[in-house]
Amino acid sequence: MENYHPKVTPWQIDEQDFPHNRDATEKLRFLVRYAILAPSSHNTQPWIFSVDGDEIRVFVDKTRWLKVADPDQRELHMSVGCALENLLIAAEHFGYGHEVNYFPDSDREELVARVKFMPQGKPSPFRGPELFDAIPVRHTNHQFYTSRPISQYYQQRLQDCCVEEDIYLYLTNDPEIKRKVDDLITRADATQFADPAFREELGYWIGQGVFGTPWLLAKLAQLAVSHVNFGKVVAKTDSEVLMSSPVLGLLSSKGNDRKTQVKVGQVFERIYLTAAALGISLQPMSQIVQIAEIRAELAKLIPVADRFPQQPFRLGYAKSETEHTPRRPLKEVLV
Repeated sequence: MENYHPKVTPWQIDEQDFPHNRDATEKLRFLVRYAILAPSSHNTQPWIFSVDGDEIRVFVDKTRWLKVADPDQRELHMSVGCALENLLIAAEHFGYGHEVNYFPDSDREELVARVKFMPQGKPSPFRGPELFDAIPVRHTNHQFYTSRPISQYYQQRLQDCCVEEDIYLYLTNDPEIKRKVDDLITRADATQFADPAFREELGYWIGQGVFGTPWLLAKLAQLAVSHVNFGKVVAKTDSEVLMSSPVLGLLSSKGNDRKTQVKVGQVFERIYLTAAALGISLQPMSQIVQIAEIRAELAKLIPVADRFPQQPFRLGYAKSETEHTPRRPLKEVLV
């Protein structure tokens, strides 16, 4: 594509460009343009799509797996779940019904879902037009949040995103819990950045430009992160932004199998989009569930009895980020 700008072009998608007069394949390919705007760990975008007639197959791209930060591939599959949810939201907006078959082929574990689309479908009550409108404006906000509280009504709107069975959202503004979570984040940052393998992995993806840094600066940042322990600096920043946040959230689940991980990703994306639609900023705080012993302490701290902590995040109000993160061109994620 001429004049393709990874931080701009994908986000300028216009629903008026939907190819109403083209064949089914072109229509479904257009839906994938919304799927690739989903969030993912370190913006690795670990998804591949195959369009065939009235079906889209969604694959996990394991070449983009964070083997150190995400050794059990949990966040890998959650990321694909976020993309799948965007796909379904867009499909419903353009009038499609859908049937999702999760992990349909036991011999192909990388095939996460086969989605069949039918015209003239009925929209799901939890996938309203505000979620579709939020897809191209959603972004992660890393700034300090104001002390403005989030209303109980808005918090309930976020709770309503959890329609899947055995997936739960916990929200709190308790300052004591926030302080204890802050301690866990500080320890998690210190543990991860003390690991040369973690720093090398993070440095590699920074060097690939996944955060939108210009090429030369990205390569310099890769060199610095790979060889210098920035744990104390990162922990201080994470602590300050966390303590500025009026609400902390945690998604948890009864199980932790691959299908559950994908569905947690779907719920998380609905929460992300709902927050964006309500003008609420959100930032994942994943480090405390990436280390097993710290994740276990989080589970004891927050009342999620017998549930698996999946995705912590902070919520609040802040000025919008000025740029989106880059996205790969559509041709790179279609096979």
